[in-house]
Parts: sequence; structure tokens; C-alpha cells
Amino acid sequence: MNPAIISALAALGGSSVGALAPVLSNFILERSVTRRELLNRQIAQRETLYSDFINEASRIYAKSVMRNLDGMDELVSLYALVSWIRLMATEPVVHEAETFVKLIVTRFGEPKPTFEQIRNAALHQRGASGSLQFGLTQRAANHSQTGELSATLRN
Repeated sequence: MNPAIISALAALGGSSVGALAPVLSNFILERSVTRRELLNRQIAQRETLYSDFINEASRIYAKSVMRNLDGMDELVSLYALVSWIRLMATEPVVHEAETFVKLIVTRFGEPKPTFEQIRNAALHQRGASGSLQFGLTQRAANHSQTGELSATLRN
């Protein structure tokens, strides 16, 4: 082969590799930034959903302790939040949410507690909403620390 052609091909190959390196590194960088933004958005959505569920469930639980069920609207909204949790959360979180809803439904059928019973429960027990809140916040913390991605990000 002609040495001039070999030199020209080597120069052309070197400049091609040199031009592709920044393009590939930029592509990889942008892809990781996009994944991180999507993960942060999913974490924020989960935190909002968990917060809404905890607020609604705590409010309905307090009502269930003090009186009987007036209407189904509140339970329907709580079940709707559990359905959203099923879409976005892991199985242990869904289980905690469903367990708490069952506790609320069971509580509506029980007799109204006395003030002394409520006081003792508040002073000596962690409470159902406390364990639910602890479980949900632990799951959210684990997701953010491990950088666990949802199924949409893995594909």
C-alpha cells in the first residue's frame, strides 16, 4: 500500500475518533442527568402521595375513634390513595397502607373509647399511624439512598 494513503487514513481515523469522543461523552452525561431528574421527580411524587395518605388516613382514623361512620366518601378517597400507592410503591409499602385502612375500617365498628383509654394509648403506645408513617418514610429513604429506579427507568 502507498504510504501516503496510509498516512491519510491514519489522520482521518484519528480525527474521527477525536471528534466522536466528546459527542459520546456528552450523550452519556445527558442520559445520566435525565435519569437522575426522572428519579428525583418520582421520589417527589411518592413523598407527596405518602404525605397525602398519611394526612387523610390520620384524619379518618381520628374520626373512627370518636364516632361511627357517617358516609363512605372518606373511605372511598382513602381507597383511591391506596390505589395510587399500588401504582407507585413497593409491595411492603402497599401492605402497610392496606393494613392501616383495614385498621380504620375495623375501628369504625368498635365502641367509642373513654378519655382514659385514649390517654393511655397515646402515652404508652406508638400508635398505628406512627408505624405507618415510619414504614413509608423508611421506604422513601431507602429508595433515595440506593438510587433504586422504577421499572420504566430500568428499560
